[in-house]
Amino acid sequence: MIDPVPFYSTTVPLAFFIWGPVLVMVLFWAVGLWSSRQGVARMLENDWNGFNVADVEKLFTHYGEEARARYRARVLPADVACAFTYAIVGAIIVAGLSMRGYPWWVAALCGGGWLFGGLCDVAENLAISRLLGKFPKIDAGDVAFASGMTRLKLVLFTAGVVGALVAAYLVFKPLAA
Repeated sequence: MIDPVPFYSTTVPLAFFIWGPVLVMVLFWAVGLWSSRQGVARMLENDWNGFNVADVEKLFTHYGEEARARYRARVLPADVACAFTYAIVGAIIVAGLSMRGYPWWVAALCGGGWLFGGLCDVAENLAISRLLGKFPKIDAGDVAFASGMTRLKLVLFTAGVVGALVAAYLVFKPLAA
């Protein structure tokens, strides 16, 4: 009797596990470049230690009216698009690993970082947009929410990078055997 060939779903092709993470990293770099070209350093969105009302007021005052308007109208929409993209890539990683027979918790560990990190990034961008809209009157609760989402997003994005590497290893491992 001939042993059956293992079934590998073509719904999520193997190439996705390489090109999906590459797309995320290229978009991440491109949004940073776009932000720099707009003259808006994304200091709040990259602060691992969080930020407070004084930090926000100092930064927004330093930007000036024109840079704040560019930040809200040009940089934040690009960042939201990048965030949705890496959330979708994370979701497809979860689905692709599940379709290949890995337990749901393994799939969630590999793709969940980007999936939930992207959602936190969207929430963070909406909170920062709200801060920009209310400036110069900054609410401490809005700052605390934006700061918390920033810190969570950074941790989850990093976990997503590691998870994407592990997912690529897991899907290509049976082919190497």
